[in-house]
Amino acid sequence: MFVGQTVGVLVGSLMYAGDFMKAMTDPVNHPDIGTAILFSQGIGSMVGLIFIPWFYLKASEHKDIRGLFRSEPQWPTLLIAMLIGIMAMATAISPIAEWNNNIQFPEWLSGFGQWAKNTEKLAADIIKSITSNLTPGGFILTFFVVAVIPGIGEELVFRGLIQNEFVRAFKNPHLAIWTTSIIFSAIHLQFFGFVPRILIGAFLGYLYYWSGNLWVPIIAHFINNGLQVIGLYLFSAGSYRVQYRKHRKRAIVGGGHCNNSYLPDPLLS
Repeated sequence: MFVGQTVGVLVGSLMYAGDFMKAMTDPVNHPDIGTAILFSQGIGSMVGLIFIPWFYLKASEHKDIRGLFRSEPQWPTLLIAMLIGIMAMATAISPIAEWNNNIQFPEWLSGFGQWAKNTEKLAADIIKSITSNLTPGGFILTFFVVAVIPGIGEELVFRGLIQNEFVRAFKNPHLAIWTTSIIFSAIHLQFFGFVPRILIGAFLGYLYYWSGNLWVPIIAHFINNGLQVIGLYLFSAGSYRVQYRKHRKRAIVGGGHCNNSYLPDPLLS
């Protein structure tokens, strides 16, 4: 993950005319940084979340990554079930997300609270920088970086590698799923989506455990993130500004790809 992040920063620095890392801390005043962020995130995530785990499995574990996947004869039924499950999960965790988003910290945790608020503000600013005046081409790039790559990469790392290792270590799939989900949420480094992201991680973990097919959580992850990117595009285009404005901050701000990088993705990631 660190290697992928480093590669991403190098790509962003090469693409951006100014000081990429400095601009990343103040994207509002550097509106031209959006494309560099997307390419940096996309390439870094492909390296850190897909290539390196594949290489690790092949070179260190001597395993074929195809063993995590299998053909699925009931895809139409599964896709319908996943859509229903995603919508039901989003509805069920909505009050939890609201509670998590409005937690007030005691005085002795004020330092952590301020850090968490600053992280959320930066996330919101970055989202704004990559979605303002989103063109069709920008939408395609954003969709690929926020929906396709995390769907594959995060599921490969967290469900395909970490969860499987915990199942073998703990001899208890439920403990493995929930431990993986906590790590999945914590590594995003955004507190105000911490609890609902644990629940989403568990949902994806159980999809993998029950199906035995990594394609299932990958597609569920992809559908969830993809729907939110479409929502951002429609919001940017003004297609449903009134309806979407109310939930935009809570729905989008609160994520970040699991390689500890700087591009937040949807809360339910």
